[in-house]
Amino acid sequence: MASVGFGIIGCGNIGPVHAAAIALEKRAKLIGVSDVVEASAQKLAGQYGAQAYGDYRKMLENPKVEAVCLCVPSGLRAEIAVACALAGKHILSEKPLDVTTKRIDKIIAATEKAKVLLGCIFQSRFSDDALQIRRAIDEGRFGKLILGDAAIKWYRSQAYYDSGAWRGTWKLDGGGCLMNQGIHQIDLLQWFMGPVKTVRAQTALVGHTGLEVEDLATAILEFENGAHGVIEGSTAIWPGHPARVEVHGTAGSAVLEDGKLKSWAFEKRKPIDKKIEATFDRASVLGSGAGDPLKGLSSEGHRRQIADFARAIREGGRPTVEGREGRVAVNLIEKIYEAARTGKTVRVA
Repeated sequence: MASVGFGIIGCGNIGPVHAAAIALEKRAKLIGVSDVVEASAQKLAGQYGAQAYGDYRKMLENPKVEAVCLCVPSGLRAEIAVACALAGKHILSEKPLDVTTKRIDKIIAATEKAKVLLGCIFQSRFSDDALQIRRAIDEGRFGKLILGDAAIKWYRSQAYYDSGAWRGTWKLDGGGCLMNQGIHQIDLLQWFMGPVKTVRAQTALVGHTGLEVEDLATAILEFENGAHGVIEGSTAIWPGHPARVEVHGTAGSAVLEDGKLKSWAFEKRKPIDKKIEATFDRASVLGSGAGDPLKGLSSEGHRRQIADFARAIREGGRPTVEGREGRVAVNLIEKIYEAARTGKTVRVA
């Protein structure tokens, strides 16, 4: 399969992770990178033999750029994504696709009209152990799903939030510990447990100053299948702990920490279970964001998702995590914020 030419828009914290992932993937080739701080674009381009642009629109004119990785602040993505779609470029956006479902719907409409693919980075779905849980759910091994939990008990310093004027704002960050940090685990939780029916919630700002958004949140969920669930999120917990997702049913349970299985128990054992349990001590391919957004962050999860996206482009299929899938987690988080603001139980679906 011929490699797909990629461009990156945004060379801040996450742009270099995309560049490293593309460099490791034979089905992808980095053609150009763009940033409003042209020196940042030149630095990243120099590392990977790509072309630097100070204006992403110029990069979109390059016919070798077939797909774009969107790595700008969350609240800037809709307008840029629409421009990419109009230029005929496929779009693989960092999470969240944008900060509201209304803005995400504009992206989806533009990509569908332009007949280009839209994907959202949720690399946690591509870890081996998350896929094992999904398989076991599909096979009915958990029995009836009863309880699903997500816990994101992380730490971000005041300096982290002060490092960018967009951080901790509704307009550009879209929310706090749930929308920016916890969205990966929230996505996994609904991917495992199914659609959420209703939510009750509380949010607060307890460990930082100058933020418009929350650094502490709790939510109680009722899923469409009758299961219950809890989401706990914070960026004020020192020193930060592994992010957990738990799935419990009448016939089995599984616990993920930073994308790695830590518990795997079923009423009816299978030969594969012993092999899975033997991997418990292996390092996560995703890394951990517990105390620092980049420390220990691996590009392997991104590489797997970029490979999937390139396959979809070349083979005419759909990416595993397409735009409408990316919308689901944002919709749930919006409803959690509404429930916290109103003090009411809010319908999600």
